[in-house]
Amino acid sequence: MNIKIEKAKLIDILKCFGLGILVVVGTFPENDWTYSVGIDSPLSWVFNYIFENGLNIGKHIVFPHGPLAFFMYPLQENIIIATLITSLLKILLVFNIYWLLELQKEFKWFFAITIALIVSIIAGFNHLLLANIILLYCNFFNNEKYIFKLLAFILTAFSFYVKSYVGIISSVLCLSFLVYYFFKNKDYKKTGSDTLTVIGLLLLLWLVMYGTLNGFLNYLAGLFHLAQDNSSAASYYPYNNWWILSIFLIVTFSLPFVNKTKKSLFFGTLITLSLFAAWKHGMAREDIYHVRGFIIYVSISLLIFVLFHINKTYMNITLSTIAIFLLIINSRNSINYKSSKYELFRINNFVEYVSDFEEIKANTTKKIQNNISSNKLPHSIRMSIKNGTVDVYPWDYSIISANNLNWQPRVVLHSYASYTSWLDKRNADHFNSKKAPEYIIWELDKISTDFNGSNFNSIDNRYLLNDEPLTIIQILNNYKHFYSDNKFLVLKRSTTPIKSNNLLIGEDTVNWGEWINVPKDSNSLLRAKLNFKKSILQRIKSFFYKDEQFCIYLKLQNGIIHKYRIVPKNAKDGIWINPYIYDLTMTFDVQQIMFKCSNQIIISKSLNIEWEKIEFEDEPNCIFDFFNIYESNKDSVVFGSVNEFEEIQYPYWNTVSESQISEDKYSGSKAHIVNSNSFSSTFSYSLDSLPFGDYKLVTDCWAKSPKYKYSNNILLVLSIEDKSGSVIWKGLPIDSQLIDKNQWNNIYNFIEYKHYKPNCILKGYFWNTSDKEIIIDNFRVAFLNSN
Repeated sequence: MNIKIEKAKLIDILKCFGLGILVVVGTFPENDWTYSVGIDSPLSWVFNYIFENGLNIGKHIVFPHGPLAFFMYPLQENIIIATLITSLLKILLVFNIYWLLELQKEFKWFFAITIALIVSIIAGFNHLLLANIILLYCNFFNNEKYIFKLLAFILTAFSFYVKSYVGIISSVLCLSFLVYYFFKNKDYKKTGSDTLTVIGLLLLLWLVMYGTLNGFLNYLAGLFHLAQDNSSAASYYPYNNWWILSIFLIVTFSLPFVNKTKKSLFFGTLITLSLFAAWKHGMAREDIYHVRGFIIYVSISLLIFVLFHINKTYMNITLSTIAIFLLIINSRNSINYKSSKYELFRINNFVEYVSDFEEIKANTTKKIQNNISSNKLPHSIRMSIKNGTVDVYPWDYSIISANNLNWQPRVVLHSYASYTSWLDKRNADHFNSKKAPEYIIWELDKISTDFNGSNFNSIDNRYLLNDEPLTIIQILNNYKHFYSDNKFLVLKRSTTPIKSNNLLIGEDTVNWGEWINVPKDSNSLLRAKLNFKKSILQRIKSFFYKDEQFCIYLKLQNGIIHKYRIVPKNAKDGIWINPYIYDLTMTFDVQQIMFKCSNQIIISKSLNIEWEKIEFEDEPNCIFDFFNIYESNKDSVVFGSVNEFEEIQYPYWNTVSESQISEDKYSGSKAHIVNSNSFSSTFSYSLDSLPFGDYKLVTDCWAKSPKYKYSNNILLVLSIEDKSGSVIWKGLPIDSQLIDKNQWNNIYNFIEYKHYKPNCILKGYFWNTSDKEIIIDNFRVAFLNSN
């Protein structure tokens, strides 16, 4: 009898394994093992390089990706091991689903492979890990076999080193599981043993990777600090339909508990906090990629719940479908939205992988070289620095691979990820230590842009010199200009560092939206240290959703206003004010600054500013020499016109009728109402009045629209036309610059224009295709020399 049972189990295992192989073959990923230039794409090279050349190279690194992140996007050198582990996760998925289902065998086989196929099609590496962890905990609940719990703990420890997102969610699942069984059994010994097992597995894996436990606590601290100000530093703020989202939240979070069974209570306890963590991750950033990740996690969780809890199946399927459908509807509002496309059968990918492996590798090498060829340094410079250690600033590591350089990584790989003083100080200490690279290649011509068109931009419309206030001073102190062109600034480590003195020269307490005069100073760096306390409402909103958006407005000496997003956690260490470096040919003096936030109602009314002057001993022109700037253009405005809508503006502006005049104004006594589905007063100017040359044509305006729903339907337009039609047309949606639509916001647009063609006319205007009106004031157009 026992022999028959064991034989039946063996047959089931073989069948599951066979079905798992079918799932692996049928959902085989595309054979694209390449990367390109940019921000995120070169990370493929970074983590594959580290794994291939020894994990100790990156032991000190603190970043949202972990040391095993190469599993997420493997390159050809690690594709075999990545394929193997991914395949094992899909096979385990089949086993887990088969063990979970309480159906007759013929139905179990069908549902096991069908559901495994669905999950494997929509889930990437991270969600395969999470799906298996949830299933293992559910299988343990059903029969309490230790192997299920142990496998879940092993996958949790593994996921901890892949990416902070999957590590945090798997850790929350583990904690929820331990808490449930502690309160169920009141068994202190078993709970303690399980907790020590998880910790032991985390430490064991770290020990296997690095051969020592040294650095583990620093890794944990880094993950903690990376999560500290992420919701303020990296968030987008698109329109959300909160009626739809509220119904989704109610249905999703209540579903396990309305069933009122032991199984549903266990599942609700297990999954609730992890869903909240996934909600925070997806809805904080709220671009389509993060939102889609949240949708996938919700879908997997609800699918497993339906399989796990066979009671009230039709009700659970209906409610789960409604919840996912509502979330998908609202996802259309997310930034960079595009519909999902999934290839259902990918057997051709597997056949190609097996039959053409070497050819794929050869083609991959050629494609990578072509992708990153634009980041090659001039041959003479490449030869000059080839034997030295090199790092890249701020983020494009394809520069290292394109030039075959000797990479010396810093602690926080991307400047924008230094969200807190603790993270910033890790990089600052690095560049002031013996581990600092001999050269830094500073990328000038980045693929991203900001509101103002500066090439000193960071991500999300932040100013690069504000990303790491502590680090940037150490780089200024320890490096000097070596080479520069339109694309790269190469810095070389100084034999004798420059000494700098930090002096507090004043303090102001101001309100949000209030202009502040900038202290006058020369031959030094002026920074503003921002500090304000979080209100209770702000803390509540930040905890359950995300924090507000914070910006600084800079009023230049020519009257033009630039703006940048700031991160509160590191803004207290210093926001760069003067000299304001726009690019390597253009600097400005900032005369006034203003701080804005996306919801002044829930923010503490006042904020404190400390003015800091940094003097560089014996190097008064240190900053200009560092960036190889020999001339600052202080009066670069060739022509400018401002319409304050107080009186008729001839000859450049259309007249505004009395019905389009508002008493709700930014300044003066009047403003201009731009009704729905209409155009504003238009600025027109014949460019024949300008000498031929290169110009930056800019326009800015103060605007507010309290009832506007963010939808990219209001554009600030600059266009150049000739007799045959449009030469250049640039319509910029105001949504990302409408920081608080209940307050006055500065909206900015620009065009880089090479003026060598006669009979051209520049036009500037608002185009409102929304169903709400917008009020504008102080509408400016200006022409700047572009050197």
